[in-house]
Amino acid sequence: MKKLHLLGLILLFFVASKPFAIAQKKVKEIKIKEVKGVATGGDLETIDQITQRAINEAKVEALKKAGIVENISSFSDYFQSEDNESYDELFTSDILSDIRGAVKNVEVLDTKKGFDQSDRLKIEVIISCTVIKYLTEKDMTFDAWVNGVGMFYQNEENLMFKIKPSKDAYLKIFIFGESEAFQLFPNQYEPSYLLKGGEQYNFPSETMDYTLFTHKKSEVHRMVMVFMKEDVPYTKEVEYKEIIDWIFSIPPDMRSIKSFGFSVVQEDKLKED
Repeated sequence: MKKLHLLGLILLFFVASKPFAIAQKKVKEIKIKEVKGVATGGDLETIDQITQRAINEAKVEALKKAGIVENISSFSDYFQSEDNESYDELFTSDILSDIRGAVKNVEVLDTKKGFDQSDRLKIEVIISCTVIKYLTEKDMTFDAWVNGVGMFYQNEENLMFKIKPSKDAYLKIFIFGESEAFQLFPNQYEPSYLLKGGEQYNFPSETMDYTLFTHKKSEVHRMVMVFMKEDVPYTKEVEYKEIIDWIFSIPPDMRSIKSFGFSVVQEDKLKED
């Protein structure tokens, strides 16, 4: 029996080689030049934090220039969670399905510092970027049933669950811990394959164990399942921001996201205390 130890970046990452031409045809990339964003600082904010808020405002303006005006508040929420790396909040919200585009290749062309009428620091930035505009909307019939993910696991307990997609789908699963992230599926022992719509699949396979480990008394994790109509490759380092950008590169009608939170606890340590 092979064991996949779910602690640290010890997994080898499987990368699908199949092209995703259909998905690429469902997005339009628009280059936006010299758009302005302004932010005024709070008492406890650093210059870097104020600057990042100004960049976020410029991103929102770029989206408006590209003709994306729906759910602008969701974009603002996303940019805030992006900066704070509050992935748990992001994946438990509707942001991933609400927004109608994404921003990439941001280049800060100019930064100006000044003060407003209340002597608060004001930062203005000029950026250029590329806006990804989705040409499709979420497919409400593309979904998946997931069963068996618990809320608590003992240290060295195995993670097991069942999945039944509504339509044919490919799957990638990521787990975010408190200090690191890794790709659970596919992995070096379980390659990517097509899940048939309406059929139930058990994870892991019969020759595998997904064994959960922690060195802490209790460690919170979030598992994110990305179901896709095409086997869109993930080629970047396994970390929060890169995974989010990858998800946004997939048109909304081509993906469905499922998210589950759970904790891994050390019973012996809890008893000692």
